[in-house]
Amino acid sequence: TLTIGPLSLDPSRHEATLGGQLLKLSPTEYALLAQLVRHAGKVITLKHLLRTVWGPQAEQQSQYLRVYASGLRRKLEGAGLEIRNEPGIGYRLIQS
Repeated sequence: TLTIGPLSLDPSRHEATLGGQLLKLSPTEYALLAQLVRHAGKVITLKHLLRTVWGPQAEQQSQYLRVYASGLRRKLEGAGLEIRNEPGIGYRLIQS
């Protein structure tokens, strides 16, 4: 289990809970969130996220990240967690 604040991910079940409540996530949202939680507090490059979540063919498709990061932000709203964009570099998940 991976945990940061009230968010827990169970990779074996492919489930995420926020404050004990199951989060409804698409497989892509879960994969992106798992990368952010695994590297919580650290900047993960755009290239790394695109390659690990969507595959090597998507390395130039940064709009994918913007859309999915925005959706995850809405789902984490009010939980004391923030997905921060580091312009031109990548994203990081922090406790606020």
